[in-house]
Amino acid sequence: MGWRGTLRAIEAANRRAARDAERRWKADQKAMIAADAQDAVSEWREHLSDLVSLHVNPNDDVNWQMLRDAPEPVSPMRRTRHEDSALAALDQFQPRFFDFLSGGSEKRRLSLVDAVSEGRARDDAEHQNNLNVFDQEHADWQSDKELATRLLAGDISAERDVINTMTSWADDGLIGSRLEFSITDEFLHAIAHVHTDEIVPNYRRKQLQSGKLSETKMPIGERNELYQDYVCSVSLKVAGDIFSVLPRNEVFVTCMANMLDSTTGHKVDMPIVSVQFVRPTFNDLRLSAIDPSDSMSNFNHRMKFAKTKGFSPIDPLNPLGD
Repeated sequence: MGWRGTLRAIEAANRRAARDAERRWKADQKAMIAADAQDAVSEWREHLSDLVSLHVNPNDDVNWQMLRDAPEPVSPMRRTRHEDSALAALDQFQPRFFDFLSGGSEKRRLSLVDAVSEGRARDDAEHQNNLNVFDQEHADWQSDKELATRLLAGDISAERDVINTMTSWADDGLIGSRLEFSITDEFLHAIAHVHTDEIVPNYRRKQLQSGKLSETKMPIGERNELYQDYVCSVSLKVAGDIFSVLPRNEVFVTCMANMLDSTTGHKVDMPIVSVQFVRPTFNDLRLSAIDPSDSMSNFNHRMKFAKTKGFSPIDPLNPLGD
């Protein structure tokens, strides 16, 4: 898969996850619950699963070295198969006794002559179409080669070009409200503005033996741990997407959440998790089996979390601005 295909796959996966989660969650208003208790419980479970598994099933890494070294496409040669076929039929023309039934031998011969011109026109049209395809392939090859060369040389503007194509990172999906980047020669820092803990329901659901739906308050410790797993899953997801489309071997990810600032009494976006991801260690993770929060111990990170209180603000590993 080329780098554009990888970008499209990531974007499609992000949009699909956001759409699916939004469909399952927003359609499930309390006024509509209990029409089918089993579905209500399933939707609740699926929402929780979505929150803590954003990082699962990453895309394959783009092979920028292969794109840089890819051979130049060769311009197609014009083929004459339709004209050749018509000429062969004309060469084999012989008058027949019953030609008078269809207007005579000369009329049949002239139709074969016309077929040669028509065949030539079809060959011209096919060649022009092949040239159009070649022109696009050559333009893509040249663009990919130039971009790959810049990326492998550590060109920051090339990294920004790739990141700017990732429109799904700006979508208000499960990742959060927005994703910002600070890029220097020394580091790439992604700042994810994640959802508040309101994205985690404050209740549990189960179906009683009677078939009715039961809703009970979720313990605060369980809810806080689910939110912690969600935030850490976001950080893993962002790191995995960046590793798949950029040749960097190190990525910093900081997650910001809207929290109460005790010094002002106002809610502001504050950093709650900051991680220094390195590619070799990240690639060794079995993402489908890890606990997102526990996996942070594999990397240099900052996170203040208590089961009873949730997150506390931290100082990010790198500055938040360029």
